[in-house]
Amino acid sequence: MVKYLANIETGILFQVDEDKEQESNYYKIYLMEEEEFDALQGDYPHKKNLSQGLKQIQYCKIETFKDCIQGTMKVPKGDREQIALFTFGFYVKGNELFFLGERALLGDMLEKISGNISNCTLNQILLVLFEMLIEEDVLYLQTLEEYLSDMEEKLLLKIPDHFYETIIQYRKKLTIFHSYYEQLINIGDQMQANVNQEFSREECAAWQIYANRTERLHNHVEALREYLIQIRELYQSQIDVRQNKVMSILTIITAFFLPLTLLVGWYGMNFPGMPEFRWKYGYPAVIILGIVIILAEFIYFKKKKLFR
Repeated sequence: MVKYLANIETGILFQVDEDKEQESNYYKIYLMEEEEFDALQGDYPHKKNLSQGLKQIQYCKIETFKDCIQGTMKVPKGDREQIALFTFGFYVKGNELFFLGERALLGDMLEKISGNISNCTLNQILLVLFEMLIEEDVLYLQTLEEYLSDMEEKLLLKIPDHFYETIIQYRKKLTIFHSYYEQLINIGDQMQANVNQEFSREECAAWQIYANRTERLHNHVEALREYLIQIRELYQSQIDVRQNKVMSILTIITAFFLPLTLLVGWYGMNFPGMPEFRWKYGYPAVIILGIVIILAEFIYFKKKKLFR
């Protein structure tokens, strides 16, 4: 277990020994593993509910009770290739805030907010951490949008290989973030609704701003999902255009050789009464007739602009 003290006035966080006495103008913030939280002694209501939820964190949620606030987070962080998910739980009671999960990541989070939480309540400190989790997400979504735009431009030039695999990969990413932001919107709405808690007007307003911010991110993901659908439709239209070109070429080739096939079939009947069989110029005449027919067809197709 790692213990921090947060100066209420300055917002400075510093790590202390477990047995160090706390001054009146400090909050206590703990980083601990799930087993340590289970073994925690003292009056911590609804602790068992959180312990059960920590065993398999499926989504982001928050629960507000009269004497505590608790919840779990499942946070996606991704790049172009893949998305990493990290989870943690939190518990707020009185002047104590517990974070349960991987200490290294949680410690980095606390180091980043040190000095930026002056005159904040523990609920506001929790909000600052939540805001930090999404502060770079808009850049990530913009990067995804740029990748999709590049994909669209390349698709107009050439149909890429393994296109559907790429589409599925991006769709999975956007689905994860779509669900994530929807859960954060619910958290923000629940907190600003001030259920079972006596939040100040400023705290409720801050949670409302957070809910609005996550809603904008949610809308951005919605727009990207629609953009992805448009790219997939563009891909299908490109496939259709290529198939139509192939069919056009096959149709033209068939049209070129159909009259020649008719000639071959006609003179392949070998009836004794056919005068061309006894004409010494019959064979060259058929050849010349075939060439004339091909030239006539070529001129006609070119005039009708069927060679595009």
